[in-house]
Amino acid sequence: MTDSLTIPDGYHRYVWVFAVDLPADALRAFGHEDHTGKDTVQWPLGDALGLSPHPNQEFVELFDLETVRDYGFSRYLSEANGMDIGADASKLDALSGGIALVFSQALDNGQTQFAPKDPLTFIGRYARPVEMPVHDALTSKGAEGMLPQGMPPKSDARIGGMVATLVLVFLAIFVALFVWISG
Repeated sequence: MTDSLTIPDGYHRYVWVFAVDLPADALRAFGHEDHTGKDTVQWPLGDALGLSPHPNQEFVELFDLETVRDYGFSRYLSEANGMDIGADASKLDALSGGIALVFSQALDNGQTQFAPKDPLTFIGRYARPVEMPVHDALTSKGAEGMLPQGMPPKSDARIGGMVATLVLVFLAIFVALFVWISG
């Protein structure tokens, strides 16, 4: 089993959940990205995630769990975001305080592993379940004996057209050769 803080290769929708040990009034400042210079960005949450470069802030959520208490945090992850939380529903609903969600779409900068620092505590990684489409069996008479289909047989018209094209190319080369010799 791979470490839950490792960022897997390939595209699959994941979310990493971190508890944030800060008072509710400090969450906004913690999640605020400050551009202090041309190439200087200060983002306390980005630094605490331990990723370099910082993830795309558009796919990082930071909020107080009180804002989703009536809906339920486990429902927020499973229903609103489509994540498979397995048997962790009661664990997730028991959390309180600040929470940070980092979705896999935020991690397109070559990061390989989270290294969270205070005030973050890793809670878990959850994935969107992979759904394979189920196809109905083909029942029409036209589908019988046709799978797998190879190359269709060449019609007489197609063969005649190919022969005519070959003859025309040969005649063009033959005429060009006579013109060159006589010229």
